[in-house]
Amino acid sequence: MLSENGKKYLMILAVILGVYLFMKYISPVVSPFIIAFFLAGFLSRLAGKLPMKVKKPFLAGTMLLLFVILIFILIGSVFVGIWNKGGELAGQLTILQNDMYLLLGDCCDRLEQSFGVDGEAIEDYVLQQINLFAENMDVNIFPVVMNKSVGYMKNIVGVAAYLGITVVAVFLLLKDYEKIVRWMMGNEDLDGIWEIADKVIQYIKTHIKAQGTILLIISILCAGVLSLLGLKGSILYGILTGIMDLLPFIGTGIMLIPLALFQLLKANYIHAAAIFLLYGGCVLIREFLEPKLIGNKVGIWPVGILFAVFVGIQLFGVFGIIKGPIGFVIICETCRYLFEKKEP
Repeated sequence: MLSENGKKYLMILAVILGVYLFMKYISPVVSPFIIAFFLAGFLSRLAGKLPMKVKKPFLAGTMLLLFVILIFILIGSVFVGIWNKGGELAGQLTILQNDMYLLLGDCCDRLEQSFGVDGEAIEDYVLQQINLFAENMDVNIFPVVMNKSVGYMKNIVGVAAYLGITVVAVFLLLKDYEKIVRWMMGNEDLDGIWEIADKVIQYIKTHIKAQGTILLIISILCAGVLSLLGLKGSILYGILTGIMDLLPFIGTGIMLIPLALFQLLKANYIHAAAIFLLYGGCVLIREFLEPKLIGNKVGIWPVGILFAVFVGIQLFGVFGIIKGPIGFVIICETCRYLFEKKEP
């Protein structure tokens, strides 16, 4: 016979296994409808607060349609901005290449004057390595990227289909949402699921608010500093930097470090130093605010959330960024509910 502690550990193991199987095999099928259900509830409550004598489902559906249109406009604006900036950058490549050659020649001349080495030989060697690297890119890297482009397009189509199904499901659920909720609330067997779901929803709300706050602060900071430096497109660059900061293990560095190196190649040393300091400031802001805004409010240690993100990525790939923390919260709250329920 198992002891009480043995039964408890066995139950924890069963919960972990159940959550893993759900996240791995069931959530890809049902997640659009789960998201649609909670989104329908949010829109229904929001529509109920508006002082308009219109049927709630119709009003909520209209709000959803306007929201979807707004999202498409924002995404389109971001892509247009990126495309325009990419065109400007492509037009400046020749200028940047000439600046790089001048900077390289100047560095080699200084080495020759200071240490007596052959500056011209060093310059020739560096240029040979650059040309060799470019040839390897043409032969090895670009064909691989092109071959995988079909797979990337399939993923994009899959994401679009996922969002489309979610939006359609919201429209269908809005009509019968209140009836469904009354049936679920009247079923006592679902009390535990509702209690755990409420904790998960609280975590998601807290996480979204925290990430939105951090994104806003970093975007405003980056846009402000880059504007003071007189860089073109500083507002768009600041917004993109804030968005990149949301991605774990990527962060603001993917935007700010190349920009700082670009300024360094143009011999704008003050601008480069300011952007490097800006990058350090963004990292410190996230490290300081995230534990305060997330971990301490949901009753879970911040290191637990970080561990959940890492494990989620290992188990579920990119979507583990979302599935990992949510699965971790479900495990914690399920175990808490089961054990507290057994206590006298």
